[in-house]
Amino acid sequence: MEYFEYKNVVIETPNSMEAEAYRKLELNISMKATKQKLQVIQCTSATPEDGKTTTSINLAAVYAEKKRKVIILDFDFHRPKIHRAFHKVNDTGFYDYIRDDVDYHQLIIKDESGIDLLLTGKHISFPHIVLESQKTIKLIESLRNEYEYIIIDTPPVLSVTDASIIAKIADGVVYVAAYNKTKKDDCKEGLRQLQENNANIIGGVLANVDVRKTKGYRGYHYYSAEK
Repeated sequence: MEYFEYKNVVIETPNSMEAEAYRKLELNISMKATKQKLQVIQCTSATPEDGKTTTSINLAAVYAEKKRKVIILDFDFHRPKIHRAFHKVNDTGFYDYIRDDVDYHQLIIKDESGIDLLLTGKHISFPHIVLESQKTIKLIESLRNEYEYIIIDTPPVLSVTDASIIAKIADGVVYVAAYNKTKKDDCKEGLRQLQENNANIIGGVLANVDVRKTKGYRGYHYYSAEK
């Protein structure tokens, strides 16, 4: 079974250069938000293991650090990972809201970090249909009234259509690519597909940069939508 440790550097090593990099990401987003509403933020990538989940949890941690009310939605129903990052059991979640009409308030996990979580729960068949449903749209709209920030972790764009569907609901998309890993053509194709679906791409993150081997202090590089 595949296992990967998702490190929340903002919480675990708050004084590190890597943690400061995610604070810079949040600052860049806040500067964008002066011109447009950026409450529901989607994190995605072109291909698996590009760093989108790590970006999701660390961005949420920056908001929690600032005492903002934030929740992460794990909408990667094919390969859910948020429960691993927070060491939770993924036995209940979005599945129960969709299938059994359970009140979503009963499904939200309140982590000691100050970050709330809505996990996937059991396996969902045909998630692309579920994500387009009115129940999903209603959930997001309800959460808008309860949280200052909603971070949505979605599957890679080139794997399934789920990311492009959620991009229509999200206020902005953070597009993540892994340094020395993500293929250039894949990155460009994923970006093209998001743009075709009118996604509001607010910027890109170059993840997995080894700060010890670079001249700068940042553990990632942020690119604005204009670039």
